[in-house]
Amino acid sequence: MEKFSQSYPPAKGSPPPPNRSISPSNRTPSPPTAQFQGQAVLFSANLYLILKVQKSLLIIFFVACRLATQAQQETSKARLRIDSLIQHYEYCASHWMDSSGWYADQAMEEARRVNDIHSIALATACKSLYTLNFTNDFILSESQAGEALDWFSRTSDKGHISLAYYALGFAIFAQSRFEEAIHLLQQAQDYAQKAGDTTGVIKSLSLIGCAYRESGDYEKAFEIYRRCIQMAEDARLPEHIASEYFELAELFMQIDDYPTAKKYFYAGFHLDQPQSFYAWRIMTYAELLSHQHQFDSALYYYNTFDSTSLPPALLRTWLVSKGEYFLLQGNNQMALDYLQKSLVYQCRLNDRNQIMRVLKDLSLASQKLGKDKDAFRYAKESLAIAEQFKARQFIRDNCEILHSIYDKAGRTDSAYAYYRRYNTMKDSVNNEQLKGKFASYAFEQQIALLSKEKQLQEVCLRETLVTKKMLIGGIIALLLIGFIFSRYILLKRKNEAHLRQRAENELEIHRLEGEKAKAALQQRAKELEIQALRSQMNPHFIFNCLNAINRFILGHETEAASDYLTKFSRLMRMIMNHSRHSVITLADELEVLQLYLDMEKLRFKDAFDYILVQDDDLDTGDIHIPPLLLQPFVENAVWHGLMHKKERGLLTIELRADNDILTCIIRDNGVGRQRAGILKSKSAQKHKSMGLQITAERLNLLTGNGSPGHYFDIEDLYDEDGHPAGTKVILKIRIAAGAPV
Repeated sequence: MEKFSQSYPPAKGSPPPPNRSISPSNRTPSPPTAQFQGQAVLFSANLYLILKVQKSLLIIFFVACRLATQAQQETSKARLRIDSLIQHYEYCASHWMDSSGWYADQAMEEARRVNDIHSIALATACKSLYTLNFTNDFILSESQAGEALDWFSRTSDKGHISLAYYALGFAIFAQSRFEEAIHLLQQAQDYAQKAGDTTGVIKSLSLIGCAYRESGDYEKAFEIYRRCIQMAEDARLPEHIASEYFELAELFMQIDDYPTAKKYFYAGFHLDQPQSFYAWRIMTYAELLSHQHQFDSALYYYNTFDSTSLPPALLRTWLVSKGEYFLLQGNNQMALDYLQKSLVYQCRLNDRNQIMRVLKDLSLASQKLGKDKDAFRYAKESLAIAEQFKARQFIRDNCEILHSIYDKAGRTDSAYAYYRRYNTMKDSVNNEQLKGKFASYAFEQQIALLSKEKQLQEVCLRETLVTKKMLIGGIIALLLIGFIFSRYILLKRKNEAHLRQRAENELEIHRLEGEKAKAALQQRAKELEIQALRSQMNPHFIFNCLNAINRFILGHETEAASDYLTKFSRLMRMIMNHSRHSVITLADELEVLQLYLDMEKLRFKDAFDYILVQDDDLDTGDIHIPPLLLQPFVENAVWHGLMHKKERGLLTIELRADNDILTCIIRDNGVGRQRAGILKSKSAQKHKSMGLQITAERLNLLTGNGSPGHYFDIEDLYDEDGHPAGTKVILKIRIAAGAPV
């Protein structure tokens, strides 16, 4: 401390200090010097403490960093181990190995050891999937999937959250809660798509299709399966392609299209399948064979399973499938035994889809064995579940069973109520099946189109390769083509004049031939019109008219004879006047027709009535048609339909115009063509055929090229009991433009 007791040197300009000696014993520091020494000691102590604290903090920091690094490394190693365990689980789960459950448990233990929330969530989702696939305990699986989603909600890492949504949707689907399952599976699909997990997208979308299929919406199911197949083919995933083929086969089975279902089963079996799903598909294929009554083949596939060693998840399905096999065979007691055993497993696992199915089958088997009380109980239980979850096909089947039971018991009111519900649901299911069949046809067409597009792409690739190979040869060939082309130009110039002259000559020949054909066609039209005139007003008709007049005269019915003769002369005059024109107004044609019908009514003593109906906006004075087109059909209706009718007949003539087409409907309530063919004479039959043939040819010339049968149609009418009730003729006439010539 000696050095701190030294005084500062005197300042410049100050008086020198007194000359005195100071002994060490008498040395007493001045007050300013003592204060400075105390501050220095305090500063030194504080600095020492600060350095010590900093050193301690640095040691703690380095230790904490070391521990954090070790913890992070341990967590990373744990995650790697968990990922490895999950991969082993997925491999074992796809190959039906019980060890998959062990790997899921190990992943859970490892995740809980390091307390990694994301790993716990993922391991819980895997446990839920294991419960779904191997124990079919859907209630437990639903609880585990919900727990997995709860863990995922506690972390920002949403990787593989689609597995939890998929497991929850699957468990709820198995309990027939279809709408809720579809919503969850759509979320699983969205998360899988965001993660780029094509397999997860296909699995979620496929299960959505299953939900639509089981709820009876076959049209949406077909569309979804088509998308799944397209995605699986694009990603080249043969296992998923086969799986979608099997789902399609089951869908075709539900719309009763068994041949197409068998085709897709063959397509699925052709691809490699894991053992787990293969067993399920074999049983479904055996069911298809049973529905086709190929019982020996179905029994062969059922016998490929050893029921004593099957796990419960497979045994319950094997029991119900084998029970339905015996039910279709008619062995109802054996079916009842198998179905009752299956019901125990289904209720234990709460598989509502299978419970409805087994209860319905049990009701059918009990009913056929005469156990109506049991049949009634099973049908009511199945119906209650089906109504809760809107399973229309099960509602239909159970209502049919209950209707049959009530009807047998004589309870007509209840039987009628269930019969009405059965018909309603039957129509609904049939409508959905019809939509499904239309969708299946569109699906088949789309699949075929996609196949053709792929073939076309392959052809295009091959053609591209060929084109590249030919390109080099083409360059060499161009030199030769250039020489040939120049030679061709010289020859072409020499022949151009000859070819031009030849073409002009051919055009002139075609023009002359066209004019000749046109003149021949016009001449043929006039000849046909003359023939039609003669065929309509033939001597037989005139003879009949004169006979009628003579009969009136002999019967002293002078007034009737005079009236008939007046109408006859007026009709002849009108026909002669109209024969000079190629077309007449529709009003003139109707006047001739009414005059003819009045004569026939007078002749047959009002044995029939006729009604002329026309649209309000139909201007008969402005429409022109060839003369005497309607009369042959009206005459056939009177002579061959109404003349043979014992009661008073009715002839209806309806007219309407649409653009340039006049539609005429001639309807009678006579005896029909079949009865008239027996009664009419041979000569009358010839006359009828000739008149109609000539009229048809006239229509053909008027309308254009085509078969005469395209312009009028004759239809036989029948009453409610299937007896002949007359004839209907639909005649279409092109309206001629302009005034008559």
